[in-house]
Amino acid sequence: MKETPKLINGKTLGVILVLFILVTIVTRVFSDRTQRINSTDGGVLPPIAIASVGDFYIYNQSNVRVDTTRLSGSFASPPPNNNVLYPGESYNYQVEVTANYDRNAYVRYTANNDNSRYIDMTLRTSGTPNYITIIVTEIEGFSYSLNVGSLYIKNRYAP
Repeated sequence: MKETPKLINGKTLGVILVLFILVTIVTRVFSDRTQRINSTDGGVLPPIAIASVGDFYIYNQSNVRVDTTRLSGSFASPPPNNNVLYPGESYNYQVEVTANYDRNAYVRYTANNDNSRYIDMTLRTSGTPNYITIIVTEIEGFSYSLNVGSLYIKNRYAP
């Protein structure tokens, strides 16, 4: 006589399912705790975030064309190409942002390829896209004004 295999009844299946869920939850809780304890930053895991950039805008409010003659540093990918700003035009640079670190990118604009009139600047992000600074490191033959992430290149004032 052939015996038919016994199927697991609904009660047993329910218990197995509940035990599986509990094991999954307990494993998840303790594995996260182990990662926090063994992390190098004192137990605080950094949040997962989309790569971010700091936006900087350069406006040519002078009466001459200015050309980039230097671009280096931590520009976001793809890095910018040399560009020309005619009077009234602007350009947007994007600089990498790294949590808890300053990132610098360097730009030089020269007037009509005339090396005697130029402006050098550092575009800096400080850990978040909200903490950005433009630092004019050297200037000759121009004046400028700043507004958070924007720099306005102007004609030199001559009284």
